[in-house]
Amino acid sequence: MNTLHSGGGPQAVRPPARAHRAAVALVAALALGLTACSNTPWSSDGKGASKVPCGLVVDGSGSGTSDDTGVDVTKKLKETLVPFLEDRDCSSLAYAPVTASSWTSSCRHSPVDLDPKPKSSTTDPEALRQRARVTAVNASVEMLDCARTQNGSDVLGGLGRVAQTLRETQDDEAGRASILAVSDFEQTDREFHISREPLSTKAERKRAVSKLLSGRELPALQGMDLYTVGYAKNPTRKPSTYQGFKQFWTDILTTRAKAHVHHDYE
Repeated sequence: MNTLHSGGGPQAVRPPARAHRAAVALVAALALGLTACSNTPWSSDGKGASKVPCGLVVDGSGSGTSDDTGVDVTKKLKETLVPFLEDRDCSSLAYAPVTASSWTSSCRHSPVDLDPKPKSSTTDPEALRQRARVTAVNASVEMLDCARTQNGSDVLGGLGRVAQTLRETQDDEAGRASILAVSDFEQTDREFHISREPLSTKAERKRAVSKLLSGRELPALQGMDLYTVGYAKNPTRKPSTYQGFKQFWTDILTTRAKAHVHHDYE
């Protein structure tokens, strides 16, 4: 079921008109990107999409704005989503939001099959793939719009949620999963604010990691490729805190979760 929810009912918050206009512009820009890439084989052998399941995590918190308070997620999506889908030869795309509580967020969308099989011999496989990529792009914008109605920044939960979806839907013959995480990784929820945690020393980082993981599930990222976009780019973060911030997330994502972390799209 391909549905997006933003927590309906009288308490639901609608995105502002400016955000809606930005979303429309983003869809158009991404569509142009897909058109520009339409003559490029969707896989290196020219036979269609490789079996590489992919995931997208989008941050709808304050870091998802376009002003000087955070990372412009709309702009980052425009710049990186289509190249990511092409570079990684994605056969499908799963989604997860970063919200106040990402695991339980009502924002959801079923994974999109980027390599649909033709139902008849007269169907153009590339046309089907092109249509599927447009669907995937539209879903990413809908996910971001929905996430922006739910304050907070549970990055750990967003990563855990998309990893779980990939584990549940992955084909046994599929290649190593790849995830694009568009977020500044500023974990900020009711129980943990990374900006309030001292991270300068190894002992401080160990305490902070233990505090964040207390009662929470470590994202099932083992063996997956995680590509960050906006990592530590929040303009409110002091330059002197970067190394501690980096070591904090390296401990969680690489040492503990055993993901392969890349910053190619930064």
